[in-house]
Amino acid sequence: MPMVAKRGVRRPTAAKAKAKAIRATPASRVGKANPEATAPEIPATVHDAQVIVHGAPPAWAETRPDLCDALPWFRAVQGGSYNRDGFCWGFLLDADCGDRSYIDDEIVITRIGGGCTKDSEGNLVLLKDQDGDTNMVSSIINSKEFNVPVGLIIGDRNTVLGRKLPHRYNVMAYFRVTDVWYEKVGKRTGAKVRFEKLDLECLSWWAMPGSPPPEPLSKRQCGTTPETIQCSACMKTSRRVYNEGWMCLQPSCKNFWTMEGSHPNSLTFYSGFLSFRMVTEPTMLPQYSLVPNLLATIDEDDTDVSTIRIAWKGIVCPQCNKCIARRFWKGWKCTDDIACVQGESCTFQKTMKMHPVSLRSVIDDFELGPIKRCLFFDPKFARPEIDDRSLYPYRKLTYRIPEVGSITHFVSNRDINSRENGPNDLFKQLQLTDLGLRRYPLQQSVVAGTLTAHFAVNYGMPYKYIVSVDSKGFDEAADEILRALGRLTWATDKAVTGSGDEFLPPNELLTLGYFDEMKIGYHDDGESSLGPTISTLSLGAKATMLIRMKYKYFNGCSKAKKLLDDDPVLPGCQLEDQRRELKRQLNRGAITRKEYERRRQEGSKKCRATEASPFIKMELHHGDLVVMHGENLQKYYEHSVIPEKKLRFALTARYIKPDQVDKSEWKKGEFSLTPDQIYDGK
Repeated sequence: MPMVAKRGVRRPTAAKAKAKAIRATPASRVGKANPEATAPEIPATVHDAQVIVHGAPPAWAETRPDLCDALPWFRAVQGGSYNRDGFCWGFLLDADCGDRSYIDDEIVITRIGGGCTKDSEGNLVLLKDQDGDTNMVSSIINSKEFNVPVGLIIGDRNTVLGRKLPHRYNVMAYFRVTDVWYEKVGKRTGAKVRFEKLDLECLSWWAMPGSPPPEPLSKRQCGTTPETIQCSACMKTSRRVYNEGWMCLQPSCKNFWTMEGSHPNSLTFYSGFLSFRMVTEPTMLPQYSLVPNLLATIDEDDTDVSTIRIAWKGIVCPQCNKCIARRFWKGWKCTDDIACVQGESCTFQKTMKMHPVSLRSVIDDFELGPIKRCLFFDPKFARPEIDDRSLYPYRKLTYRIPEVGSITHFVSNRDINSRENGPNDLFKQLQLTDLGLRRYPLQQSVVAGTLTAHFAVNYGMPYKYIVSVDSKGFDEAADEILRALGRLTWATDKAVTGSGDEFLPPNELLTLGYFDEMKIGYHDDGESSLGPTISTLSLGAKATMLIRMKYKYFNGCSKAKKLLDDDPVLPGCQLEDQRRELKRQLNRGAITRKEYERRRQEGSKKCRATEASPFIKMELHHGDLVVMHGENLQKYYEHSVIPEKKLRFALTARYIKPDQVDKSEWKKGEFSLTPDQIYDGK
């Protein structure tokens, strides 16, 4: 079996290897280790990253989110290992495997991640010592002790293998953990792990072309372990790992990481440590399939599976083995017309039977909505003005934020929802209409390829949320969309009327669909192209909407500790009184700008910078409308929406400023509602 020299591992020549005797610290020997044995010859090395591999991976992905969505044993969107319930289930070998890393056709030796940062040269540096109490280390130790196989994935930024990999992320195989030990890494103690491939009878796909098949297990003497020595200082045993000799690998020992009384400068792996193999155990089985078949577990005729959490997980394409997330409302498509990788042309598509979800299954009320909804306002949150008369049968709740804007909540009820073409009918009709809903890559995300946790389609004037996808014109919109637009136009008018501001009728409508457990985190709708008013119609499952002050306005500085150029000092912000008084002194010339900023900086050090707590909490029920109004509302505040149950639609209408959009797009925002699409509040 060819072995490949890796970065950071110095290989002795065959002659030197045969001549080199084992060196070890004085210790008591365990077993039948021969101190005079020499390291056998290590085969030739391969450093050319253009050398291709023997075969193809059983599954692969171009983005981490796609990979994690399709593989139940690897959900680590960030980080190199996936740990859950005390075990390590999956491990990624990518850009940095640490010093003395090694990969051949059956063995992987790498550092255990966690607790690292990058130095000025971009190298990973340990921030603290690793030990058995470290989460990543303990989970790998548990996988070893409880015989839990670990799935390994190799990325194309890995330079240890020394071969050209076909994709960004490539599933290797299941491995067992055979050894965990500790090394000195700079001034810190770092953990290393040795993985051994579980299936030793088949040639690995990442082997070099032309590699012979593995030797039969009967000829390998599996179970013959490398030399193990008991340390005379701590009386604990350590395997011989390095070609240069044995040393104690117990961090608590005074002789840790010393060889013949000194710390080693350069080490290579002992060939006996690389070549030994564990005894095959038929009972050592993985919990999950290496390549799961989710589609085989879903009965499309089952009306309960259309929108549940598992139904919007990723799958492995049965044609090309690519991991693909569910981007489309109705199913999966291997080659995505938006986020595709150039050159891909797999034609696989899977469309699910979408059974309409009944209101009964998503509404908890004994009846399908109340005659008049009773409301309790938690004293921890702001209490609105309550108006039961002016827009009857709606209850109108208004939250006013001084000098910023207002949020109006139109509370619906059973009478409103059950009318012809009302919210009840809309909820069902939106499920039956092909709206073109899909998930889009987030423009600003820590991990490239992260998709929105909802499905979306935009009508009318283009909205930046949709990224590179053209908005559909209202002339393409279904009747249900236009009837929703009629309701949202009415709500916008009623919320703005009396405020003294101009009523700008919506010319754009964004429809979002949420499956079970989908939600949208804190965000704002503050794009420069938007007008001051945003209105939303909620259909289906109840959702909780939270509004809070943005971090920088709450704390008076960014997360990087940069002070705001202009601190608005909003009601409820940290150190409100001190910041307001300082601003008064600056404005009347009592202190200079330099003194103002110095004292603000001192003040910011006195409080713990943290996210603001939400100060408005609204329960959005089926049929409810919410209107956020005010130029500064989206600038200073952000909101999140957390739906319950398994299906919800949110239809949000805005006014897009024409001067912010190309004239060729203006026609998309034009519409004319028919009498039955116009809403009168009944």
